[in-house]
Amino acid sequence: GQLDRYNDKMVLMVDGVRRQHAYYGHFSLGDNFPLEKIEKVEIILGPASSLYGANAFAGIISVTTRAFSDHAHIEAGAEGASNGRGKGTLLYNSSKLQAFGSYLEQDAPFRQDRKSFIGGETLQPLDEDYANLFVKANPFEGLTLSMDYYRNNSPFLFIPDTQDAFIKEDSLTLTALYEVGDLEKGKLQANFYYTWDNAREWETERWTRTLGYRENQDAAMAGATLTGFKRLFDEHVLALGFNWMKTQAVDMNYERRFSFRQGFLPTPETGSLLSDPNVDNNDFAAFAQEVWTINSELNLTLGLRYDNFEQFGDHLNYRGALVYTPDVQQTWKLLYGTGIRTPTFREYLKVLEGTDFVAPIPNPERIESLELGYLYQWEQANLNVTLFQNEFDNYIHTVPTPDDADEYYANSDSRWRLRGVETLLQFRPLDDLDLRIGWAYLHGEDLDHGKLPFLATWSGNFTLNYNYLPDHRLGFSLFYTSDRADINAYPDDNPGAFLLTNLFGSGSIGRHFSYAVGVDNVFDVRVVDPAADFGNEYNTERSCREIWGRIQWSFDP
Repeated sequence: GQLDRYNDKMVLMVDGVRRQHAYYGHFSLGDNFPLEKIEKVEIILGPASSLYGANAFAGIISVTTRAFSDHAHIEAGAEGASNGRGKGTLLYNSSKLQAFGSYLEQDAPFRQDRKSFIGGETLQPLDEDYANLFVKANPFEGLTLSMDYYRNNSPFLFIPDTQDAFIKEDSLTLTALYEVGDLEKGKLQANFYYTWDNAREWETERWTRTLGYRENQDAAMAGATLTGFKRLFDEHVLALGFNWMKTQAVDMNYERRFSFRQGFLPTPETGSLLSDPNVDNNDFAAFAQEVWTINSELNLTLGLRYDNFEQFGDHLNYRGALVYTPDVQQTWKLLYGTGIRTPTFREYLKVLEGTDFVAPIPNPERIESLELGYLYQWEQANLNVTLFQNEFDNYIHTVPTPDDADEYYANSDSRWRLRGVETLLQFRPLDDLDLRIGWAYLHGEDLDHGKLPFLATWSGNFTLNYNYLPDHRLGFSLFYTSDRADINAYPDDNPGAFLLTNLFGSGSIGRHFSYAVGVDNVFDVRVVDPAADFGNEYNTERSCREIWGRIQWSFDP
């Protein structure tokens, strides 16, 4: 139920380190993040700023990479698909060293007749490629060092049809994690990281193929977290920590040589995307969390975090959860929490075009969330039902400048509310058959102006997995979303409901080989994103039908 064009209201953690694009504040879990290097993914829904700070507004996605192997292990994989997809991966793993590399080249899995975002008749390019190199080492007990490098090249479609646009990004993250002790005697965890992000967006004029526009989005992030854990009096587990994070703009200059309204300019326009080209943000924080086992049936978790932002002042966030387990089959949870999201570089320092208006800096967004959950477990099934209410203050959204020459980011002057229910049923009617059914209802409203745009009232999913042989599986999944309202000036472009269908299978071939095959979006359903549309419905959509296959070889020398 979060409203946003960019994915900046959740925090992505990889091995305990925050990952995000400094300019947009978002992260990507698409083709640039290979699944082959992941051990597990954990998700916390609801505001978690009491532990993780800004941007843990709607939840946390925590990714853990593959653990070190007890002995030397090698894996190699190859993948192909109907959209010209070719992918290769290679992993070496041992007790002290892990190295992973991948390369992917494809046509972006959208339709060949994909047109410009603004809606001209000109087709847009689809070629893209992604590369990743990941190295992790354990030089001695308790210390883990890692290096994670990404390179992405992909087409950019939010543009006029007079130009072709592309994004290129190189990102390097270095981390060090040190752990010592245990929960009973006291455990200390120290985490350090540095991320260098070099990003370019550029456009070439379609007919002459000369540079029309280029902007840099180079930034650096660094941070450190020190956390201590201790069990007290058998009933209490206490965690205390300190956190520092710095985000700095390095190079955000732009150059414009071509305008779709004016053509080639007699003199190129240059400058910085930011009012202060050397801006940086420092955040110093202290946090505490206690888990109190009141008795065998009742647990209470309390969390508190204080942040001091160089740009946005002081903020206090808290989270409390009461978990009641009357028997082995039932669990109740009542949770209340708050969260904040600070404006990104793009939102509070973007230079506006064609106007002298100076936009004020928005205040951080704030959320209050109340959640009631119930879980009932049978021997072969479990049912989870969650009721929630979220209320937002200072929601950041785009508004036109007074002269209508451009738009800028500002806080909403009204309070927004989202209420809903989510259900999840997991069922195993047979030993070899797993079913998963999820369904959700959401009601969103601006308390001063009525219903909120872009949100689906109903959504659901169904997944089936069947082991038809001991080492071979088949399955399919369905995803449904009801229609969504839009608020632009085009009354006939509200996207309707859609149903997506995927088929997949996987298994083992002998000791060393495994395979996976599938068809995504079997019926080639077209889905339009109403939050990024100018009425022509040429914009961001779900992938078109894609037939794919993968084979993997593993070997223990």
